[in-house]
Amino acid sequence: MISESSYWKNSLHKHAEMLNEKLDQRVWRDSSFSKVEQSVMMSCYIVRKLAESKNITDAKFKMPLKMRCFEATGETADFLNNHKIDSLYHLDGGKDVIKPLSYIANQLIHSFIFSPVFESARKIKGFAFNSDRSKGKELYFLELRTFVEALTKCADSYISRASYFRLENGELEVVLDDDF
Repeated sequence: MISESSYWKNSLHKHAEMLNEKLDQRVWRDSSFSKVEQSVMMSCYIVRKLAESKNITDAKFKMPLKMRCFEATGETADFLNNHKIDSLYHLDGGKDVIKPLSYIANQLIHSFIFSPVFESARKIKGFAFNSDRSKGKELYFLELRTFVEALTKCADSYISRASYFRLENGELEVVLDDDF
């Protein structure tokens, strides 16, 4: 349980800032790809821990984000072919979908495929991903800018009001509000 959220939110800010800087990066080395993947994964973990410890509102954790979704071709995705995205998914037939940040974070934490996507040879646009559970159904594409904006909103979230009450089963229910 997180008792003091400022350290976690500061870390989340640093990850968001680093990912935002990657939008302007033009020289990509193996270490650059690794840093993006690590920051995305750690950011998702931080956001989930902040939500579970009631240090960000449910509205922030469940904020809707627009992505593209590509259906699987039917070929089995495994560790030997997960880099062959174009044969595993119908990349020309994608559709826009809206998913909550909570869903996206869980997909990324449990990712099976994670692949940066570039709009030009050296300019990152976002990343393609799915989880071990969704790999046989679909692949998602999320713009990096959209992801960074969501992370920043979570990092900037400060609880202004909390209401606590007990449910009939004895569980504590917490309702949060923030000013942002």
